[in-house]
Amino acid sequence: MPAISVSVKTKTLFDLEQAVAKTGWNKSRITDEALTRYLAELEEDAEDAKLGEEAYSRFLASGKNAIPSDKVYEKLGL
Repeated sequence: MPAISVSVKTKTLFDLEQAVAKTGWNKSRITDEALTRYLAELEEDAEDAKLGEEAYSRFLASGKNAIPSDKVYEKLGL
């Protein structure tokens, strides 16, 4: 498995060492799991942003008027 070297804040290292003690996993396993999850979240966020931009472009192209938030709240009884 390839290796990397990273610098972290003292608090992050402390938290990592606490996680090692609690889980019995080594630092590499915890770091790999955390980084894998974080990178997946970044990819999901980018996809969400792309979908939002596409939906907004379709809305603008439709020529429809937006509904003011106060009207939406009123209709929903909020």
